This record gives sequence, C-alpha cells and structure tokens, in this order.
Amino acid sequence: MEIIFRMMENFKNKIIVFTIILISFCVSNATSQEKIHHWFMLASTGDIRLFPKRDKALKNLSKSGEEAVPYLITQLGRKNIRKVINAERVLTKIGEPAVPYLIEALADTNKKIASISAGILGSIHDKRAIPPLMVAARHGYTGLRASACGALGRFDDTSAVPILIDALADTIPSVRREAAFSLGIIKDSRAIAPLFKVLDDSVYSVRYTAEYALEKIDTDELLEIALAEIDSAKPLEKYHIIVILGSTKSDKILNILEKYLQDQDYFIRGIACESLGFFRGNWRVANMLKRALWDNSEFVRMKAGRSLDKFKKFKPIR
Repeated sequence: MEIIFRMMENFKNKIIVFTIILISFCVSNATSQEKIHHWFMLASTGDIRLFPKRDKALKNLSKSGEEAVPYLITQLGRKNIRKVINAERVLTKIGEPAVPYLIEALADTNKKIASISAGILGSIHDKRAIPPLMVAARHGYTGLRASACGALGRFDDTSAVPILIDALADTIPSVRREAAFSLGIIKDSRAIAPLFKVLDDSVYSVRYTAEYALEKIDTDELLEIALAEIDSAKPLEKYHIIVILGSTKSDKILNILEKYLQDQDYFIRGIACESLGFFRGNWRVANMLKRALWDNSEFVRMKAGRSLDKFKKFKPIR
C-alpha cells in the first residue's frame, strides 16, 4: 500500500510540474505576442517624438521571425497605409520562415491580404511559392491575378512563361500589363510572338509595357518578326514596332527609319526619331536627328531633341 501511495504521489507531482510548465509556456507566449503588438504599433507610429525608437522596433519585429508572421499578415489588410507598408517590409525581411504562411494567405477572404501576400512572395524569391502563384495568376480574383503575374517575374523562372503568356489575353488591363512586364524580365523567346499581339491593345499602358518587354528580350528572332509585321501592322501597333526596331540597334534598319523620317504622318516621323535615340554614338544618326529639328511638326522636333539629348549623355568606351 505504501508503495502504491508513493507512486500516486509521484504521479500527482508530475501532473503539477507539467501543468506549471504549460501555464508558464502560455504566459510567456502571450507576453511575446504582446511585445510583437507593441513593437508593431511603435514602428507604425506617426508621432515624431517616437521616431528614434521606430527603427529599433522594426528590427525587433524582424528578429521575432516566424512567431510574428501570423500577426503581421493580418496587418496587410489594414486601411492605415503605414501599417501595411511596415508589415510588408518586415515579412520580406523575415523571408523563408514566412513563406508557408504567405502561401496560405493567397486564399484569404480579404482580397487585399491575398494580393499583397503574392507581391511579398515575389520579393522573397523562395521557389516554393511558384506553383501557388501560378494557380493564383490563372484562377485568382482580379487584384490577385495581377499581383501574382508581377511576382512570377521576380523568380526569373521559365516555368511560369506559359501562364504569363495566357495572362496576356486576360480581360483586365492590369493583369495583362503585369504579365507583359514579367515576361520582359524573364526574357524567354517564346513570349515574343504573343507580346507582338499585345502591341495593338486598347490600353496604352499595356501596349507600352509589351514594347518595353520586347526591347528587353532583344534577339535575332525579335528583329525578324518586327520586320515581317511592320508593313501589315495597324497604326497603334506600327508605332511600337518602329521603336522596337531601334532597340535592336541593328544597322540593317537605319535605312528603314530614315525612310520613316520622310513619312507624311507626323506621328510616324516623331516615333522614328525616338527609335533613332537608341543609336547613341552613331554620328550618321545624329545628323539625321539634327535635320529633324527643322521639321514643321512640333511633335517631331520634340522627339528629335530628346533623342539628341541621349547622344550628349553618351560616353564612348575607350
């Protein structure tokens, strides 16, 4: 009986010790969360008297690591832009430990949280995020699709190219624009032909971004397609193709651009001047632009002047 009593007493002591440890853990965890809240509020303050403590609070939040992530993600949905920016900044600094939580946040019912989470995943560059971002780019709501397309470009991973090419046909301009921009960063030649189709988009910012993306890809295939498309291109598309021709910096197209300087359409003459601005250091081109300064169109003169300014800034390699 005495042995049994001692065993029961030891068992009770173990339960008591375990309970104390559990309570201590909960209390310490609660205290830790209180600190996280306190640091975040301090980091987001607009009171100039607390500015010296703000940077320290941000550092403390970053050092908190995974423990601070769930709270910080909830702050992405706030209306206070300062709090949103701080939460985004700290989550980016925390990096890889935050990735699983951010991936989960892509399905958050708060659209703002989901959209910003996609952008943060792009900044962290953890490739675990690529598959869920591709799903979001195809099936997410408007803001999330755009944000996911923009984030995919930051990985420089060609596996995202088919998804981004499909996104060029999205009904929402911001999605098409972000997809085009990301394709320009990845620089995969598969995107050249689809991007040329976007040059006739009804939204200027989408057309301009597609032009920018094609300039970045800059391959022999790009020059071939541009030369093949330019004669049959619609007016809006043609203007962008003329600039793209200049971005290749190929001597083959100088005669073509010189011909466009004589076109009846003053807009084509101006765009040709813009295209010639890529040939910095070429004095034949400089003389062509100087002649364009006497054009009867103010638009042409303005474009010629801007291109000549690029020549002034050009420093030849010695």
